[in-house]
Amino acid sequence: MGSMLDGVQKMRSEAERLAVAAIAKGGRLLGLTDQTIIEIIIRQYFLDLAAAGRRHLVDVGAAYGSVAEVFLKDGWTADLFEPDTNCQRILARLTARYGSQVRLFPYAAADLDREGVPFHQNATAGLSGLAPSPFGATVQALMVRAVRLDSFLAANKVARVDLLKIDTEGNDFAVLESFDWQHLSPPLVFVEYSYFFPGQDQSTLRFAIGRMQTRGYAAVIFEYNDDGNFMRGSWNHRLVAVHLDNSRIPDRPQAFGNVLFYRSNDVHLLESLIRVIRSGS
Repeated sequence: MGSMLDGVQKMRSEAERLAVAAIAKGGRLLGLTDQTIIEIIIRQYFLDLAAAGRRHLVDVGAAYGSVAEVFLKDGWTADLFEPDTNCQRILARLTARYGSQVRLFPYAAADLDREGVPFHQNATAGLSGLAPSPFGATVQALMVRAVRLDSFLAANKVARVDLLKIDTEGNDFAVLESFDWQHLSPPLVFVEYSYFFPGQDQSTLRFAIGRMQTRGYAAVIFEYNDDGNFMRGSWNHRLVAVHLDNSRIPDRPQAFGNVLFYRSNDVHLLESLIRVIRSGS
């Protein structure tokens, strides 16, 4: 057991070392954003593994469905959570195209089940959430149903989750805590973090990673810099760091990015990550 853990730790260190060199070089890796992580790391990870049965995605904050469609094209089923009515109109095309493969729930995932909570619809697609966004402008507050993932997925007979993706504009870690980790244990979990939001900072991220460690997951933290673009209404950003040592938490006041949680002994995920980093240097 000790030698296996040592091997995993060496792979984590190697991935970090390669990422530092590739980012300093200014290569293609700088363009590794959330959507490309989905497309070239997470999707390939699952394609390389033999599947016993049909894979299933739970997508919380589905927006326009760009993440979900990556996996629906591969034959997955998916449960999409999206309270924004503007996004729902786009997602309706997805549900029409893939039929019984996909279910759309017009609800907000949260830490409590509630019948009516204010949902702040933003003028910019993808920035709506249970609290006003630090970017863009709130158009209106919609009253939506809020659900805990554990009870809601159980009630809807979800017995398998291969990928849990959470992007809720500031409510991500509360949603993460509402998942049923005892009965559902996804190989990969992909969560957004952003210190721009009230209630998210270095200590919040560290706590979330610590909670996931107790569940048997390690973390890859992707950290970005927007170079001031977000405040100007431009959504361009670039990769500035990849952290695999859980003691290294982004400490910039406006750090943001994604966390990819994987089972702590999952060598295949580390191999996939190292391959992508090498190809992007």
